Amino acid sequence: MNRNHLSHRSVLSLTGNDRQAFLQGLLTNDILSLTPGELRWTALLTVQGRIQCLFFVFCTSEALLLDLPSSQADTLHTLFKRFRLRADVQFSMTDLHVLTGPHHQTPPENSICYASDPRHPHMGWRAIMPPLPSEDDGKGDLAYLQRRLTLGIPDMIDFTPGQNLALEANLDFCHGVSWNKGCYLGQEVTARMHYRSQAKRRLLPVLLPEEVSFSSGENVQLNGHDVGELRTYHKGHGLAMLHHTAWAAESLSIAHQPVTLLWPDWLPTTLRPPTESSPS
Repeated sequence: MNRNHLSHRSVLSLTGNDRQAFLQGLLTNDILSLTPGELRWTALLTVQGRIQCLFFVFCTSEALLLDLPSSQADTLHTLFKRFRLRADVQFSMTDLHVLTGPHHQTPPENSICYASDPRHPHMGWRAIMPPLPSEDDGKGDLAYLQRRLTLGIPDMIDFTPGQNLALEANLDFCHGVSWNKGCYLGQEVTARMHYRSQAKRRLLPVLLPEEVSFSSGENVQLNGHDVGELRTYHKGHGLAMLHHTAWAAESLSIAHQPVTLLWPDWLPTTLRPPTESSPS
């Protein structure tokens, strides 16, 4: 694992006296308790509890820096301005960059801020950097993607905005939601699912034949029944949204090709049904 420049990420800056309180009332994680040098992974949900965006929030002494998908940066910027009302908070898109790396490598000295990725220890650190040289061959993005898929770690690229619930994205086990904070958008649905253990689907890592080409959205089957769909895939590793009836399956398939479910080490095995079954 080497340092990887993530060209698919953008950085939105929030300043003003109310910046933490403003995000506290919108996001799934606890932003008020953030102190300079810390990092949170979090989500902005719809009122119905469905994911609009997943992103990171860095805290510095002067601002909150949001590390988010470039494809959603403008949309999120617009949403925040709509929610601002009279809050003392200002938004600004920056030309800053995101860099990731392993814990055995020190982040660059010119990092504006850096912290460990809160989703999993093996994801290393993330850093916000001054503008980097424009030429980028995409190798950093692919290396980061491969590491994430191997560990089974969710990211926004695995979801379509407005379709999936927070627990389906494993925010509860990847430190993306606080159960002790006050109200936020979508809290009622998220809390009800958590306390009633009602997550019927989850994003899970799968192993696929590397020599076969797959596409996002292809159906995953168990004994001839559709039990989910492939969301992201690269070099034999993928993430699939799977119905709970497939969580104990030993043999899944996509277009008659074998698919193996790899239960991640960070997800409790108590969630898995005791026997393989298929939906009725």
